Amino acid sequence: MLKALECSENGLSSVEAGQRKRRYGSNEISFHRSRSALRMLAEEFLALFPLLLLAASALSFTAHWLSPSEGYGLIAAALLVVVILNTSVSFIQNYKVEKLMVSFLDYIPKQVVLLRDGEQVMLDAKDVVPGDILFIQEGDKISADGVLLVADGLLLDESILTGESEPVDGVAVQEDIIPECRVRSGATVLNGHGTVLVTQIGRKTSIGAISRLSQGVVQDLTPMQKELKHFVRKITWLALGIGTLFFLIGFAIGNTFWTNLIFAIGIIVANVPEGLLPTVTLALTQSSMRMGRRNALVKRILSVETLGSTTVICTDKTGTLTRNRLHVEKLFLNFEEIDTAATYSLAGNPASRPLLEIMALCNDIIPVENGDGGHFKGDPTEIAMAEFVERESGFNSLRAHFEPLEQHAFDPQTKFMWSLHRTEGDSRYLTLKGAPEVVLARCSGVHSGGEVHALDEDRRRQLADRANHYAAEGLRVLSLAYRLVDGEADTEELVFVGHVAMVDPPRAEVPAAVVACRSAGIRIIVISGDKGETVSYIARKLGIVTTPKVIDGEALSAMDMEELVDTLRGGEVVFARIAPEQKLDIVNALKEMDEVVAVTGDGVNDAPALKRADIGIAMGLRGTDVAKEASDIILLDDNFATIVKAVEQGRAVYDNIRKFITYILTSNIPEILPFIAYVLFPIPLPITVIQILSIDLITDILPAIGLGNEPPEADIMQRPPRPRDERMVSLKMFIRSYGIIGPTEAALSFAVFFLVLTQGGWPWGAPLAMDTLLHQQASGAFLATIIFSQIGNVMACRTSRQSAASYLLSVNRIILIGIAVEIAFILLVTYAPGLHHLFSTAPFSAWVWWLILSAPLAIFAIEEGRKYLVRHGAGYLAD
Repeated sequence: MLKALECSENGLSSVEAGQRKRRYGSNEISFHRSRSALRMLAEEFLALFPLLLLAASALSFTAHWLSPSEGYGLIAAALLVVVILNTSVSFIQNYKVEKLMVSFLDYIPKQVVLLRDGEQVMLDAKDVVPGDILFIQEGDKISADGVLLVADGLLLDESILTGESEPVDGVAVQEDIIPECRVRSGATVLNGHGTVLVTQIGRKTSIGAISRLSQGVVQDLTPMQKELKHFVRKITWLALGIGTLFFLIGFAIGNTFWTNLIFAIGIIVANVPEGLLPTVTLALTQSSMRMGRRNALVKRILSVETLGSTTVICTDKTGTLTRNRLHVEKLFLNFEEIDTAATYSLAGNPASRPLLEIMALCNDIIPVENGDGGHFKGDPTEIAMAEFVERESGFNSLRAHFEPLEQHAFDPQTKFMWSLHRTEGDSRYLTLKGAPEVVLARCSGVHSGGEVHALDEDRRRQLADRANHYAAEGLRVLSLAYRLVDGEADTEELVFVGHVAMVDPPRAEVPAAVVACRSAGIRIIVISGDKGETVSYIARKLGIVTTPKVIDGEALSAMDMEELVDTLRGGEVVFARIAPEQKLDIVNALKEMDEVVAVTGDGVNDAPALKRADIGIAMGLRGTDVAKEASDIILLDDNFATIVKAVEQGRAVYDNIRKFITYILTSNIPEILPFIAYVLFPIPLPITVIQILSIDLITDILPAIGLGNEPPEADIMQRPPRPRDERMVSLKMFIRSYGIIGPTEAALSFAVFFLVLTQGGWPWGAPLAMDTLLHQQASGAFLATIIFSQIGNVMACRTSRQSAASYLLSVNRIILIGIAVEIAFILLVTYAPGLHHLFSTAPFSAWVWWLILSAPLAIFAIEEGRKYLVRHGAGYLAD
């Protein structure tokens, strides 16, 4: 096979690899079904209320054609601009999300170890070409099709290709029996390691065909998308209903068809929240970007909001709660403890030589030259031992004295690994390392004082007690043993050498994050493959638990679902010696309890649990590609504290969306009531459709976006998680907007409107043309009062329950810019003569401004009073 691909056992040269990459292309495929920009733009125009506004615009153009002097053409053009602006903003945001999804895999480093120019090098998976020799080990996803040249305990998961859950044994190539030793791109290594000769790359691989199918998959709407669409549909039909009703009422009281039509259009425009959907998308996108800057990469922006309802976080220990910088802390050799953190010397210890040999030989890491003096790729435990040997005697130089014969990778069932080498004296040297209780059970002798002594019960108990002591201190303990064998490898009757205790200290920022979770009503469950004592120690040290019940993998396997649910409900619990696939059982039990579950994972077998969880969180530094692809969020720093920050952001974005929906809905009432009052009472029309559009699209939009960028409130992590059935737009929110603040704004605006009219000499019931100076003054004052009321409203909406008084001095630049735009706009349309006809405004008396300027203070004070009552038990006033 090597000859057929024109390569050798030393791998390709860099020059030849470059030539083949130009010939065959990069080793890349795409799984995301990208949509064309034109199609995405067309979909924006086909949503319900863009179609509604387009229909209203068409009717207005028709009215303008029939009555050119009535201003219908201006309204038609304004409605068309509304649709274009709305769809453009929404399209731009969704297009950004689409580009983020297309480029998502660029955020995931996919590196492989290849044999180039006779040396092992780590390169990007895109650089793999046919004829390369690829090294694979546990946790890797195979990046190309090929055949196995070497296989040691290799177990492959090809379920992504075949749908079969049974793993496949890897068998190295023998003679020309090629079909029995094929490996396929997309398969994952569950166990062992091997060497692969690459035959196909990119879209020509087995998974390349699957990529074409995956691009045709249509993703369902998320609950939040469904709820927003439901809300928009309800508010649109409400607008149509009210508009149609008053269209008919207008006929009943004798108004003309076109007069009634313009009123109906005004009511429809006033009810439809034109900027809602793009503002929601913008808020989620910006929140995702903030989380990205805090080392949480969000794959789906709607996952941000889901985080806010999380009730349970199932977390790994290593690297998430701890620093993932495992190193050898203590040794127990010759019945003596050696603290490697202090000044020490192994030279005088008679057990030091076999210790270093076992640590180097019984080790399946891959040494990789990367230009800085050496690098090890593999399991953190193996790396810690390899680095220790490297410091003491040189890892490669020690291994050079032994010829490898056989090696079996660590087996989670037997809890040990072993290797067989030939020494320079032609002896067969078996080395073994594993869990202390397993290794001690296989030993009959102990290396002490430079000699081998029988391992009696006293010494066995002393060694076991020392291992338990280290584990209770939170150290990871492995025991080392060896024997010389004559024939077949035998892992019994071994000679015990010593314990190696490694430490992975807790992250300094985690305790504060744990406290935040407790106050937020979020339960933390630690799930680890480590020994029970170690897991319990770390969980207790971080304040996650006090006196936990420790459940190991064996005990978990014996439980049925009902027993597991009862155990989880029964109190504090941590899980130890858990196989990755057992996480799924724990997640299923928590889902059975109706919890909203976030799960961390890094391994291949974590993928089912990550997919099953409400939020799957993969580790960015040490996570496998499969775990990252199965997740919703990737932690770029593998830090538990980042999860808590993400939960806080999830709660904040949910709060903020509710805030700006409340803000947007509030102005609907002072926009709708003038049309209703005009139809029912003999008064001039206080507001025009153009003025309504100016509120919705010029003055309201920036403050709404600013509310979407508010930082989390001070008490956001002191609240319990929100219930699953809580509606984003609730009846209480409508009561706040339509029943309290909206009517107040309308009352203030009507008061100013009628004061200007009466001061100008208008008697009740007298007709008043819209182009008269007095009507324009009163209409302009009505518009100014709404806009200034909204200034008070936006400041009040910055909090949901807490007092917003302290926020008056807190800088939100977007809100401040929005307020500046509002003030500049109303001054411009009031005092710029060229805009008077367009906006039906005119300058009014200076004393009116004092009334208008009091409006935001009145709105803010009423909202503060409502929140005060809510904080003191008036839950019916909460939103």
